Parts: sequence; C-alpha cells; structure tokens
Amino acid sequence: MAQVLRRRGRIQVKLDSRERDALLRILGELQPTLQTNLGRPPRAYDDPQMQAEYDRWVRPDVERGREADVAVVRDSLEAGEDTLPLTEAQALAWLRAFNHLRLAAGGILGIEEDGWETTLDERARRRPEYGVLMALGYLQEELVAALES
Repeated sequence: MAQVLRRRGRIQVKLDSRERDALLRILGELQPTLQTNLGRPPRAYDDPQMQAEYDRWVRPDVERGREADVAVVRDSLEAGEDTLPLTEAQALAWLRAFNHLRLAAGGILGIEEDGWETTLDERARRRPEYGVLMALGYLQEELVAALES
C-alpha cells in the first residue's frame, strides 16, 4: 500500500512497481479527457463579454498549469524508484494533478456536485473510475497530512 511520509523536510512517496504502473495507466487514460470531463468550467464573471475575455486570456494558462502538474507526477513515476522524494512544490503539483484527475473520473461517472458519496448508484461504484476516484483521494489525503506535519 502506498505510503507518504515527511522525512528531513521532504515528502517521500513510497510506491511499489505495481502502484507506479497503475498510476501511470491512470494518467494515460484520464489525461486526454481532462478538458472534456471537467464539467462546466468555473465562471469568473457573470457578464458574458467579461467571461469571454477571461476565457481568451486566462484559460490557456490554467490549462498549461494543469498539464504541467500532470507532467510532474508522470516524471516522478517514470523514474522507476520505490521511494520518490518530492519537494513541497512537487507535492503541491501532485495534489493539483490528482484533483484534476479525480474531476475527470467524476465527470465520467456523472458526478456533478458534492454529496455524491451517498447518492452514487451501485453500478457506478463498480466502474474502474470509481476505484480511481477513491485511490487518488486516499493519496491526496496522505499528501496533505505529510505536508501539514
């Protein structure tokens, strides 16, 4: 089982080869769907013209940031090490990437709002994306705990 620890001021993620391979598969499967399965993008402005300007000028940077976060995770995993030392900045990139991937998995499952834990039907709970949602949530919790320690 994956472990996240804080040692000597750095975050260490311990993953065996199966766990690394599983995370790389998740990245490979969900990264292409990140833009399409994130649901409605958040609105910055009520005014349609202002929102259009925001989308034109800011949204590309947001998307590049999302891709950069996913790249940080991929690069770490592809190193092939059982213990991955992360700087605080890298750990934060992992958190953001997992959040993006969880949003994509949730989009595939049809999750659109909070409270899904109690309303998601059994068929959706048997889908692989549900397992992804839970596994990435666990890793996020572990990363947050290590960052707070």
